[in-house]
Amino acid sequence: MTMLEQGEKKDAGRVIVLGGGIGGIQCVMSRDASRNRPFCSSVCCMHAAKQAVLTRIHSPETEAVIYFMDIRAQGKGFDPYVERARYQHGVRYKRSMISQVYQNPESRGLIIETFDHDRNRKIEEEYDLVVLSSGFKPHEDFRDLARRLGLRTNRFGFLTTPFDNPVATSRPGVFVCGGVEAPKDIPETVIQAGAAAAEASALIPESRGALAGKTVSFNEEAMKGPPRVGVFVCHCGTNIAGVVNIPQVLEAVKKLSHVVFSTSFLFTCASETHQSIVALIREHGLNRVVVAACSPKTHEPLFQSALVAAGLNPYLFEMASIRDHCSWIHGKEPEKATLKSIDLIRAAIARAVRLEPLTENAYEIVKEGLVIGGGIAGMSAALTIADQGFHVHLVERDRHLGGQARQLTETLEGDSAEVLLRHTIERVTHHPRISVHLQSRLAEHKGHVGAFEGRVEGPHGSQQIRYGVVVAATGAEPYQPDEYFYGKDPGILTQVEFSKKLADDPSWARGIRKVAMIQCVGSRNEAFPACSRVCCSAAVKNSLTLKALNPDAQIVVLYRDVRTFGFKELYYLEARRKGVIFFRYIPEEKPEVSRTDDRLAVDFTDRSSHEAFRFEPDVVVLSSGMRPHEGAEELARILKLPRTGEGFFLEAHVKLRPVEFDSPGIFLAGTAHSPRFISESITMAKSAGQQAVKILCREKMQTLAAVATVDPEKCIACLACVRQCPFRVPVINEEGVSEISPSGCRGCGVCTAVCPRRAITLKHSTDEQMNAKIDALLEARDLAA
Repeated sequence: MTMLEQGEKKDAGRVIVLGGGIGGIQCVMSRDASRNRPFCSSVCCMHAAKQAVLTRIHSPETEAVIYFMDIRAQGKGFDPYVERARYQHGVRYKRSMISQVYQNPESRGLIIETFDHDRNRKIEEEYDLVVLSSGFKPHEDFRDLARRLGLRTNRFGFLTTPFDNPVATSRPGVFVCGGVEAPKDIPETVIQAGAAAAEASALIPESRGALAGKTVSFNEEAMKGPPRVGVFVCHCGTNIAGVVNIPQVLEAVKKLSHVVFSTSFLFTCASETHQSIVALIREHGLNRVVVAACSPKTHEPLFQSALVAAGLNPYLFEMASIRDHCSWIHGKEPEKATLKSIDLIRAAIARAVRLEPLTENAYEIVKEGLVIGGGIAGMSAALTIADQGFHVHLVERDRHLGGQARQLTETLEGDSAEVLLRHTIERVTHHPRISVHLQSRLAEHKGHVGAFEGRVEGPHGSQQIRYGVVVAATGAEPYQPDEYFYGKDPGILTQVEFSKKLADDPSWARGIRKVAMIQCVGSRNEAFPACSRVCCSAAVKNSLTLKALNPDAQIVVLYRDVRTFGFKELYYLEARRKGVIFFRYIPEEKPEVSRTDDRLAVDFTDRSSHEAFRFEPDVVVLSSGMRPHEGAEELARILKLPRTGEGFFLEAHVKLRPVEFDSPGIFLAGTAHSPRFISESITMAKSAGQQAVKILCREKMQTLAAVATVDPEKCIACLACVRQCPFRVPVINEEGVSEISPSGCRGCGVCTAVCPRRAITLKHSTDEQMNAKIDALLEARDLAA
């Protein structure tokens, strides 16, 4: 029952809504200048949305309401998530500023008091639970560490970093990553950690590769004995345990044959759990391991590494996906999900008992890299790889390096994009280990991780190159609006054009009396649902720049949500203090631009006051956002890379592998991933470069013990293997037959089962009986058919 169904009391000038449910309050101890915490904590809006969605999934009868000032869903895929929270899961959003929270002495419920500007009255709503999004601050222990290391912090206690190296600190040799630099979400933290590792490893080249190529010895005696199976079941927080009855699963598992030990963990993939699994394997003499958790596609290598650490062959491992196949798709049928989980684990145990130890293959690494895209991200990735001793081919379509950064002047924080670009280009063009290919494109690509081959086409013909890794950094390009008479009136500019005009002609700026800025032009709509991330900061930056040149200029910013996350919020606050006026509009009532009698006019409705306004500016500035670069589509086809609906490249895993693709040896950096700021692109490029170096520093690359091989004489290019492979490995090559990369193949056998011509077999370096087993399975399938 909703709160409105339960009752509403009206009093003089106020409405009291009685009920229950959960109320979430945003910006607690964030965006609060009175408490010296004027910055935004960046992640709270999405954390609140996630918790509200989980509440509605697990308890649909519970109402979830989020009180907010701006929805800051500025990350990749965040806006669609908030839309699903609202319209699929029924999470209610209320834009408001909280006046107070107090307890109802009669019901003991909590009352949130707000003010309804529409009807000029106070609203009091009652909840069973109130959840505060309380934001971030540096840990107290870190303050002491920073003092001991002599590190410079800002006035809020976070570490400061230079614009051109976002992981460096004020002390050489000390690098930073994560929340002590600024409030940030998990993907940004993981990316920054990779960049910090890149900077650190560049200082210790003599240690590079010291641990690579070490042979691993296995406990052969344990593997020869009778099967002793250990089963580890994951709660995955509430992802699994919120639906599946874990104690019931464990009770059933303990009764199964060959199971000598079973237990559960809150998060099986956590590092401390990894250590516990290693210890339990040794303690109980396990020689087969089954993990019931999420997807083997993302986590199987992690658990196999635990077997290796315990002295077991990694191929004595089996996984049951009770999250993807049970709790996620049977969330409303917990009993059936529990029984299905038991069945899947029983099947995994039966398979594990029959597993045999396998031996992996190896081939030599080509110790060169290929970076596609010569913008800030591409150049930073090339420098990261080259500075660690490896040759890099840098391929750029344009006749100049620099990409879209060539159009930028200064950042919101006052750093010069032009100086950074000039310095970076000089480093790249004079680096002895970087070969720059201008006006060029990658025309062909084949091979596998550590041993790729490609053809680069340029103004002077084609060149064949070999490389072990690839970094895709094709960048983005500004959206060219077809709205608001853009291109038809000289008084209508984009934020980038406006910024350059302010920098190139300050006298022009001093003659401006009025400016209107319209946000979310070409973004956050049906055609392009994504937020372009940088536009709000661009509007604030250009407003402050104009105010510095012309303090009397009147600036009006028309917005949907102001997304100046992190310390960018300080500049939003400064803009308001300097007289920049912000009016909110909704998509159903977009501002309208017209020109009459050589005067521009902007008509809009302010959603706070519900008043209609007409503003007659000298200049209309459109925040037009970003689109994927035109070269991304062709590169995705050549490298077989996935993309989002908007056309940006899709990473392997948003948190675990944010700079990698599913295809091994290919990495991602910069605005090819999604719209982002220059410093974020540099950080991501360094992280991608470091992941590439982890491959290049090896002497040999291990492949899986059993990999699929295609007989070209039998293949008819029916695409069955291409469509069914869960890892997207098979492709149709130039000869018109299926080709499977040995480094990408996981040996799952799906392609062998679906091939109608039996053209695909699993081959192993030491156990030729693998093919006999496959043949037997295929014959059984044919007989059944």
